Amino acid sequence: MRQTVRFGRIFGVDVGANWSLLVLIFLVTNGLATVVLPELTPGHSTTGYWSAGAVCGLLIAGSLLLHELAHSVVARRAGVPVERITLWALGGVSVLGGEPASPRSAFWIAAAGPLTSIGLGMVAGGGALALSLFGAPQLVVSSALWLGTINVFLAVFNLLPGNPLDGGRILRAVLWRRSGDPDRAEAGAARAGQVLGVLLIALGFVQSFTGEFAGLWLVLVGLMIMTSAGAESQTARLRIALGTTRVADVMSAPRAIAYDATSVDRFLAEIVPGTPELVYPVVDLDGRAAGTVALHRLVRVPRSLAPSTRIAEIRTPLKDVPVAGPDDRVADLAVRMGARTLALVIDHDHRLLGVVDQQDLGRRLRLLAEHPAPRPETA
Repeated sequence: MRQTVRFGRIFGVDVGANWSLLVLIFLVTNGLATVVLPELTPGHSTTGYWSAGAVCGLLIAGSLLLHELAHSVVARRAGVPVERITLWALGGVSVLGGEPASPRSAFWIAAAGPLTSIGLGMVAGGGALALSLFGAPQLVVSSALWLGTINVFLAVFNLLPGNPLDGGRILRAVLWRRSGDPDRAEAGAARAGQVLGVLLIALGFVQSFTGEFAGLWLVLVGLMIMTSAGAESQTARLRIALGTTRVADVMSAPRAIAYDATSVDRFLAEIVPGTPELVYPVVDLDGRAAGTVALHRLVRVPRSLAPSTRIAEIRTPLKDVPVAGPDDRVADLAVRMGARTLALVIDHDHRLLGVVDQQDLGRRLRLLAEHPAPRPETA
C-alpha cells in the first residue's frame, strides 16, 4: 500500500497514510451523522450529529494507528525491524523488515494489535459510563460508546483465522510451533485466508441481495483478504521450494558495473553495447555499492545532456534496492525482490560481492524441481 501522505516517525517507525483513508473517515462520519447517532440520541441538531461523526471518524483513524503501532513496537522489541506503517480505507498495514525469530515472537507481534483494540474499546466504554454518570450530553456518551463497540468489533474481526488478518498471523505462529517449519505454517495460514475470503464474499452477496449495505463492505473485504492471502500463498510456496539455499550459492559476478563518476554518454557508448543487461549495479568512488541504474533511465537522458550527466545523478539509491549478504536465505531475498530485476550481494562494508537476478532465481528453482532437497525433520 503506497503512502500518499507521510506523517513522520513515531517510536522510530515511518508512519503515513494512503489517500483512501479519507474515504474511511468520510464513511464513518456520514454513517454516524445520518443514521447511527440520530437513532441512538434523537433530537439533536444536524450540526451536532456531523460534528460528533467527524470526531469519531478521526478517532477511528487514530485507533487504527495505535493498533498498528502496537504491532510495530512489539516487533522492534523482538528484534524485527519495521519499515513503515500505512493507514488506508480498510485499516492499516505494518510492513516488517524481517521475520520473527521464534513462534512465540510471531504470536505476540500478531496479538499486540487486537489486544490494543480491545483495550481501546474498554477505555472508550468506561469513558462512556463515566460521562453518563457525570451528566454529559447523551450525544457525547453515545459517541464514546460507539467508539468502544467498534474497537472491540475490529479486534474480534481481526482475530478471524486467516492471513492477512492478525488471526491468520496467530494461526501461523501456532502451526509453526507445532511443525517447526515457518514456511509450511505460512502456507497453511494463507490457505485459511483464501477460504475465509471466499466465505466473506459469499456472506456479503447474501446480505446484498437482502438489501443490506454492509454486504458490499463484506464483499470488498473478502476480496482483499482472498487476494492478499493468494499472494502470501505464492510467497510461501517460493520459500518452501528454495528451502535453506543461501545467496552465495546463487549469486553471480556482474557482467558490467557502472561507476558513479562515469558519464551517461560514455557508459552508453562503451559498456551497454557489449552486454544484454537491463539493470546495472553501481559503485561509488570508494568501491562500495551505491545502488543500481536501469537502461531505460540511461536512454531517457537527453542526448545533449548525456556527456555532462553522471551515473550518480540518475541511479536508484541503495536504500531502494533489494540487498542481501552471502549467508542470507535466497527465499528471503526473493521475497524482497518481488518483480524487480536485480538484487545486490554486499558485505558488512557495502563492498559489492555479486548480484542475483531473476534468471539466477529461475535456474535455482528449476534445479530444485529436478533434484529436490529433503526438508529437515522436526519433532
